[in-house]
Amino acid sequence: MSKNISLENLLNKNFNEIKYKDLVSLTNLSDDESSIFFEYISKFSLLEILEIINKLVQINQQELYLEYESIFKKFLSYPNDKIKISCIEGLIESEDRKLIKIFVETMLEGKSIELRSKAAKALVGFSVMAFEKKLIISDSKLIFDSLYRIISNISEPNSLRMNALESISIFNHDSIDEYILSAWSSDDFYLKKSSIVCMGLSGDTKWTNYVVKSLSHEDSKIRYEASNSLGIIGTENELFHLEKLLEDEDLDVQLSTIISVQTIGGDKALKLIEKSLISTEPLVVEQSKLSIQIIKEEQNLDLVVTPEMAQNLYGSSDIQPGIDLEGYDPLEINFDEINTSFSQSNDFGTGITEEAEELGLDRGDPFDIDLLPEDLFDYDEE
Repeated sequence: MSKNISLENLLNKNFNEIKYKDLVSLTNLSDDESSIFFEYISKFSLLEILEIINKLVQINQQELYLEYESIFKKFLSYPNDKIKISCIEGLIESEDRKLIKIFVETMLEGKSIELRSKAAKALVGFSVMAFEKKLIISDSKLIFDSLYRIISNISEPNSLRMNALESISIFNHDSIDEYILSAWSSDDFYLKKSSIVCMGLSGDTKWTNYVVKSLSHEDSKIRYEASNSLGIIGTENELFHLEKLLEDEDLDVQLSTIISVQTIGGDKALKLIEKSLISTEPLVVEQSKLSIQIIKEEQNLDLVVTPEMAQNLYGSSDIQPGIDLEGYDPLEINFDEINTSFSQSNDFGTGITEEAEELGLDRGDPFDIDLLPEDLFDYDEE
């Protein structure tokens, strides 16, 4: 029996007796306690289990100080795709590298497209960690190769390929550019929207002109993503392109544009946002005030921290960290090594082990395509 009194009390309740405070009390369970909780709610119906897991995900997203990671990891082994999808959503922010293989396996071999797509999207956080060199080399290569395998396979559904493309775009490797450009050139709304997300995630100014062109798209969702991406890759030179979106007919576009202008920062950005203070929309005024405050705080910090101080604090290099993939061929993944069943794979330690470094993946290029189609995403989904 668990030493957690709140958990013990919960174990005596039927589904209809479970209250919000009972779910809140499940934060930071140990692995053993999560196993006890797993056995407890496994007795409920599928819909009841899904409702509980979904509620935990919702609480986790709203109350950042609460943590249910051990529960979500435990239920990744539950034999239902909807529950697995919810658990992956709950683990989106996790930095536990043991999840990489599970997400990769799910993306490549999951039963439903929805589940595979969710796993592909969940890899974006680990792609960021790889780009920032916070992962061992074998993990970084596994992520890149697996995502590349999806985006280069035209028989895969577009929804899966685009989620994989967004996750792999973090690497900003030349081999990915043709897929991003092909999606941007497509008449398909979903492909175009996703490609603009990819351009921002790449962090590369080479996509600036494409993103700027998308700011005037007739669909507000495209303008929204273009505004977000320009906030990431744009400079003060592009601020005037964002000015007209500060009065966009769509509220979400207005709000995202204020944040993008704030992200670019500087005196010009400050003057632009000040114009939104007279908006009749309360949310716009509220966001404008917050963004102005953030810009001013950053400007004050710039005055306090001199370039010499920054060099002493952070080093003299101004080169953005990344993974050197020049001349890199995707690995041939040995699925016998990574295809451990969920039910047997519950070791979620966070240490980097010698075994992980000795993953033993053979180099190769399983994606040797002699001739790519003119439109890499031009095909009918089944």
